[in-house]
Amino acid sequence: MLNRRKQHCPQLPDNTVNYYREQLYRELSHMFIWENLPPTVPQDYLERSLVRHGNVLFYEHPDIGLDILQAEVIGHNRHNLPTHARATVLTTNNEINQPIERVIKRLTDSTRAVEEFNPLTDGVLIRNREDGASMKDIVDHYAYRLALAQQAFDTSLLWANVPYIFQVSSDDVKISIEKMFNDIFTGKPFVIVDKYLLADNKDRAGVPGVPYIGKELMDTLNEIMMKFRQTVGIETAGVDKAERVGKFEVDSNEQHTKTALRIMLEQRQLACESINAFFNLNITVSVVGVGNNTDQEEWEEGEDDVYSDNGTEGTD
Repeated sequence: MLNRRKQHCPQLPDNTVNYYREQLYRELSHMFIWENLPPTVPQDYLERSLVRHGNVLFYEHPDIGLDILQAEVIGHNRHNLPTHARATVLTTNNEINQPIERVIKRLTDSTRAVEEFNPLTDGVLIRNREDGASMKDIVDHYAYRLALAQQAFDTSLLWANVPYIFQVSSDDVKISIEKMFNDIFTGKPFVIVDKYLLADNKDRAGVPGVPYIGKELMDTLNEIMMKFRQTVGIETAGVDKAERVGKFEVDSNEQHTKTALRIMLEQRQLACESINAFFNLNITVSVVGVGNNTDQEEWEEGEDDVYSDNGTEGTD
């Protein structure tokens, strides 16, 4: 009999977790801008596939032309780099009715890599991260915590709407208390004329003693979202919370964010270099908000300055 590991964490509603999971994936799918892509290569599919699956094969199809597909790595070299990739696609229009396999080529393979490239059998693998991993591990980590904070907020809000609770000994007392609260809600004075009306509840609280902590929980939600953006590389200078974010905290966030974002950008740029050389194209990729080469160079130089100032990287 198999021993199943016990779940020691709260079980959250799937729809809440999925809501945040899709929200995080949506943010990740719009971090980069690709330019000069062939008309048969849609950017939304490209980025969505990279963040959700990790690897995308750029290849030439004999009928379609230049194309991209989600792919899995089926071979590695001595440096643990992909050598072969396979894309299995199920379509209803039969435009692709069998798996697509290509030999993965890079400019670093040899000095004659461009001359030896065969578009019928070779292709370029675009990787989301340096290890070819998707963003699933990061998304699942933060989606669960966002859903957990959301459930805590909903619970606190629910308890804030719980009505007063009274214990009564007769229907007459019940009717009297209900009438009293109806009068209160219409603006009439709260006057007790019967000293025995609330006698049954003198040792009990009239309302559940659960404090409303919605503001604190919203701060927690914002903090979790900030940590997510910080981890994946979306620049953020803090969150809307009661305490002011200090300068050193903001600087620390920017250093971490830019470093993570640069790793993802470099993988896409490496793929662009190979694709442009092998297929005679001029594809470029940049970070959203860093649209031209000058901005891109300034952004990268700013990162180098950060490393140098931090004392961990850079040279004098």
